[in-house]
Amino acid sequence: MGLFEKWIAVVLTTINPMTGRGIAIPLGIAFGLPLVSLCVVVGISNFILATVMILVIDELEHIPVIKRFIEKKRGKTMTRFIEGKGLFYAVTLGPLLLGTFTVILVFQALGTDKKRMIMYSLLSAIIVTPLTAWVFIASKNLLGTLLHNANMLG
Repeated sequence: MGLFEKWIAVVLTTINPMTGRGIAIPLGIAFGLPLVSLCVVVGISNFILATVMILVIDELEHIPVIKRFIEKKRGKTMTRFIEGKGLFYAVTLGPLLLGTFTVILVFQALGTDKKRMIMYSLLSAIIVTPLTAWVFIASKNLLGTLLHNANMLG
């Protein structure tokens, strides 16, 4: 597999809603791609797909049935949560726990402003992507150390 094919595999893994950054970064590291370039490419491709999803879902909100559903689900408590720090935590920590696309769908369904969602998706791409890489590398090093120590004992 050539270098171009490796990059394409990483980008396709990033934009896949089932895998996302959590699989794309370890895949890129396993392919031997440079870490900084990997984080930039994964962050950009994830941000582009998130922006497209936000814009498409925003267009769907103009359908009367969907608009009534959103208005029915969004109450005072949810409005305070979203307008407070809820959106920040959901977009920075949510992708690690639930996945980027699940967070976008939930918050768009609750009627969050698309400009705020795009801004926080960019923030997510900048913060969560290197964090995912760091967690993977740290856990890989920790696992390697534990296995080495276990072999030394036995």
